[in-house]
Order: sequence, then C-alpha cells, then structure tokens
Amino acid sequence: MHDFTASPIDRCELRERWSRLCREERKVLSVNQLGTEDHPYDVLVVGARCAGAPLGMLLSQRGYAVELVDQNLIGTDTVSTHWIRWPGVQQLRAWGLVPALEKTGCPPIASASLDFEGRVVTGGPRAAGAEAVTYAPRRTELDALLVTEARAKGARLRERFAVTGLIVVDGRVAGVRGTGPDGPAGLHARVVVGADGRNSTVARLVKAPVLEDRGVLARSLYGYWTGVAERGVRVVFRGRRGISLWPTNCDLTVVSLVFPPEEAPGPGRSALDEFYMSSLTEVPEVGQVLASADLVSQPRSAAVRNARRHTHGPGWVLAGDAGHHKDPVSAQGISDAFADAAVLADALDAGLSGAVGLDEALAGYAATRDAQRLAAFAYTCEQAELRPFTAEFLDDLARTAADERAVEAFVNSFVGCDAPSDAGWLGESH
Repeated sequence: MHDFTASPIDRCELRERWSRLCREERKVLSVNQLGTEDHPYDVLVVGARCAGAPLGMLLSQRGYAVELVDQNLIGTDTVSTHWIRWPGVQQLRAWGLVPALEKTGCPPIASASLDFEGRVVTGGPRAAGAEAVTYAPRRTELDALLVTEARAKGARLRERFAVTGLIVVDGRVAGVRGTGPDGPAGLHARVVVGADGRNSTVARLVKAPVLEDRGVLARSLYGYWTGVAERGVRVVFRGRRGISLWPTNCDLTVVSLVFPPEEAPGPGRSALDEFYMSSLTEVPEVGQVLASADLVSQPRSAAVRNARRHTHGPGWVLAGDAGHHKDPVSAQGISDAFADAAVLADALDAGLSGAVGLDEALAGYAATRDAQRLAAFAYTCEQAELRPFTAEFLDDLARTAADERAVEAFVNSFVGCDAPSDAGWLGESH
C-alpha cells in the first residue's frame, strides 16, 4: 500500500510544468497541425455522457482543468436501456443529483412485476429498511443534466467536436486533434479519457486490445408509448423473448422487446415495426396493458456486442462502454458508467496530484474495473442467450411468490440492492 499521508506535489506547479511542455512542443508543430486553439488541460474527456460528464464534474470540483468534447450536441438522444439500477441511483444521490433528475419529470419507480412464463413475482425493493426507488430517464434529459453539473463545477465543453487523431509526445498520448465548428484544433492534456461509447474513437486510435469478444447474443427494439397506466416496472418473459415496460419522462413509457438474432424480421422499416407490434400484442398480459395506449415513436433497434478492451496505456484510459460493453438485457450500462466515473476520478486525482505515479494509478483503476465487471459480464452474456427457463427454476419461482421475504429478496436482486459497492481505485491486486 502507498502512503497517502505524504504531501503531494502542488497541482498548480504540475500544471505549470505541463504548460511549459506544451509550449515547447508547439514550437515544432505547424499551425495546420494545431489549428487555431490550443490549451493545456489536466484531463481531456472525449464523450460527455454517463461516464464522461460525471468524471468531468468530479475532477473539476477537485480543482483540475478539464475539457469535455463530444461529437454531438448535448442532449442528443442515443440508444439506451434507460434504467438506472439501485447502485447507479445511490451514486446519483451521493452526487446530490436525484432532486435535479426528478425535476426533469422522470418519475420514481417503486415496484416491480416480474413474470416468467406466467410465474409472477411482484414487490417493492427495499434497502436498509427503506423503499428503494429507481429511475428510467430519457437520455436527452439525463445526459444534459450531467453536463450541466460538470460545467457548473468548472469543466469546459466543446460540442460537435469530432476527434480525428492523437497528439503523442515521447510515446505518451498528450492530447487529441479534431475538428469542430471553429475548424481544426489540437487539444493538449496530461491524460486523455475515452468515454465515447462502444464504438470509441479513442479506443480505435490507441489500438486498445480487445480482451474478450462474445459477439451479438440478442437484439432489441424499443418505442415510447403514451397512456400506459402502470407506474412500476413490468417484465414479461415468454419463450425466448422478453418484454419490459419502464415509466420515463413526459408521462411516457418505454416498452422494450428483446429477442434472439435469428428471429429478426426481414429487411425494411415496415417489417421491423410489424414484428415489434405483433410480438407485444400476442402476449395477453402485455396486450392488455397497451390496449388503451398509443405508440408515439418508431421503434428503435439495438444489437450490442458483448466485448471488453484493455482499458489504459501511456497517457490514456477508457471509461464506460468504451472499455467494456455488454447486452442491455441486464440494464447495467448506466450504473456501470457512474461507477467508472467515481473510481477513475479517485485514481486520476492520486496520479495527477503526485501521490502515486500516474501509470500506476491508471493500472489500479483498471484492476478495480475488471474485478467489478467480469462476473457481471459473464452473467449478462448468459442471460443474453435467452435460454428457455428450466422447470426447476419456474417451480422455485412459484414458491418464491408465496413467501414475502423471498419476494423482497428476489426483487432486491433484480433492482441491484444487493450489489456490492465498487472498491477503491487500488482494487484487489494492491
């Protein structure tokens, strides 16, 4: 273990050293390479969504100079499971953001009805003896909220900025090159964070090795409905298909269908829409709920590879889906992104302040991430195969439904109330 009682190098001194390094490098780079703007930052975060924006918030409030860049306008929609499981809600609560989330019109979810081939378990999750509510916000609202908080803490933001290359100094990533509304620019930073999703540009540019790739195991479709009376979550499994309903912003309900890739409809928008509607209405329990409701959006399609990458190297590190992405069937992506932001912020603080070496800090973050994600990765891949439920499992569910304590334990597990908290950034290996 390292001695964290030792006084770290003053951050202002470190920043001045870095500024001098950047000024020296600029002497040998042409104007075309750097563009018109060139500022040294402690951390440059590529991607300003569920991993990148909270990371920018946490580092900025500790006094670091942080630049967020995103290729889209903030608040642009993106494919998402929507649901923030209990660990993610707890993280939002620790950051003081739950009230702001509720002000967006996202309703709290306090109950769950889980239907497996007609065996139904219904209950309200509880944690520490209190009601455990979760949320399923539209990403247009959640992402904008997170960026607003990051900027309020001092992070800078560049929207519509597409990263096209890396700045490398002595074998270390020292920034990025890209193009935005003001033209080409080179941005220097002590660390570049790739938080830009499963198709991460940063991961591609640094050639982050893929450690495991299980491919696409399931596909999903989802749409937004109005007029759904239920305020809790409902999940229904029939055969190898799963249907889930989540209340979200603007009195809408997101209704998701997950199915094996081999059951995908033929080409064309109309075939996709027809498959989505028929798959929902042919399940009586779902059809009844949606009978007086209206679909107000075209169904969106998702097919996510289950893969994980090596997450760090000289001057760079990956967070959120950029380093580890899995099928939405387990709905852990948002909560995982929040956890990455919290753990990586601690690691970067230790490395940038001089308490430990920066490379050692990034390795500690990666060890923690792997320790927290490997079991969930394997579990998600198993669930995404959508295997038929065994008779033994269904019999156990019938017994569970008749036992109040067993119901609470089952629902708590589904919501994530029994999930272990993320360890410190040093991980198990230290």
